[in-house]
Formats: sequence, structure tokens, C-alpha cells
Amino acid sequence: MLRVKFLCFLLSFLPVVASAFDVTVKLKGFNQEQEQKVFKAIELIKQVVVSENFKQAVLSKSFNNEFTYNDNAGLTNAEIYQKIMEGKELVGRNITPNGVMDIELELYLDEDSQTIGYTYPHISHIYVNQKYLDRFEPHQVANNLFHEWLHKIGFNHSVERTPEREHSVPYALGYMMKDMARGVAGL
Repeated sequence: MLRVKFLCFLLSFLPVVASAFDVTVKLKGFNQEQEQKVFKAIELIKQVVVSENFKQAVLSKSFNNEFTYNDNAGLTNAEIYQKIMEGKELVGRNITPNGVMDIELELYLDEDSQTIGYTYPHISHIYVNQKYLDRFEPHQVANNLFHEWLHKIGFNHSVERTPEREHSVPYALGYMMKDMARGVAGL
């Protein structure tokens, strides 16, 4: 009961910036059909992020019986939510807080890979594997784009496939995005 009261207390201090959240995208190597799927995924991301359900879910995430994430960069859930809403990428076109998810996507194809997409801390773009983009529904694409963008704002996860990795900020919020985007899409 004390945790719930504390969480409600924290919520009352968070700024109301969600309604201003936006997404910009730059695409390289996508055909028209693939672009449309990305744009649908982006619309889902925007709808989810501005929702009260998303805010509540980010803030109430627990790991090891605490309101926290694994690999949380030393931030509280409220600070993680705030960082998302600020939209401050660490590299790229715009490295100031602007309330915008700025992403640059580059398509590649690796039929043998199990990697859906990836990025590196020192580059501004995100690589998207065509193998999965072509097979995925927009809510699944939203999961991957949001996961990779969370790396761009400073969150990481283990490269090892451990049970704890699923509770990292990129994985936990990527899955959260997929589930909420699926609901928004009416699936």
C-alpha cells in the first residue's frame, strides 16, 4: 500500500508533456510498402506514448519486487519516463531535448540472422532487417523501433540472453509498446 501511495505521489510531479510527443523519421533503402508499414508503426508509437496507460505502465514496472528496471542507467521509473518524453538522443541530428523521437532507419537484409534490428551507441541510424520488417505487423515493427530508439537515448541491455535482460529498459518497454500498439490497432 505504501508503494502505491508513493507512486501516486511521484505521478503528481511529472510534467504533462506527453501530448506534445512526436516522431520524425528518415528512411534509407525502403520501398513504398515498407515505408507505409514503418509510418503505421510510428503512428502506433505516438498514440501509445501519449496515453495515460503507457505512463502508468512505465512508472509501475517492477523488477525484483521493486519499482525499477534492470539496466536502468541508474534512473528511477519516473526519470525513465521523463527521459522518454524529453526525446533527447545522444547522437544524430538533434541531441537536445525536443519531445521528439528522432530516428534514422536503414534497411538491410540478412536471411540467416535472428537479429530484427540493431544500432551502435556512436552512430545515429538504426539498422532494420528486411527479413523481419516484411513479415511483421505494424505493432511488431513499433516494438523494434521503440526498443532501438531507447538505445539512442541511453539505455542498454546485456548481450547475453538472460532472464534479467527481458526487464531491461529497451526490452521491457519494447514489449510494452508491442502489446499496447496491438491494442490501439484493434488486434
